[in-house]
Amino acid sequence: MKNTLEENDVTKTLRTRFRTRLRAALAHPRDAGASALEWAIIAAVVVVAASLIGGAVYKIVADKSQALEACANVAVGAACAGGSGTS
Repeated sequence: MKNTLEENDVTKTLRTRFRTRLRAALAHPRDAGASALEWAIIAAVVVVAASLIGGAVYKIVADKSQALEACANVAVGAACAGGSGTS
């Protein structure tokens, strides 16, 4: 019988906490919408920043790749269009 009473006490406590949190959430419904909008703006800024950084890194890699291709058929130690030939 004691286990049943303890379970009832736990259930009662959980119900009370749930009701309290539900009332608090329902009392401020606009905060949730504003928070979602803030996260959407932050996510958009992160996507734009990642795109810009990714584009810059891609350009650097593409430029170095072209320079490497231009120097691939040049004799060792000779100067090429991509640099001095000594790295």
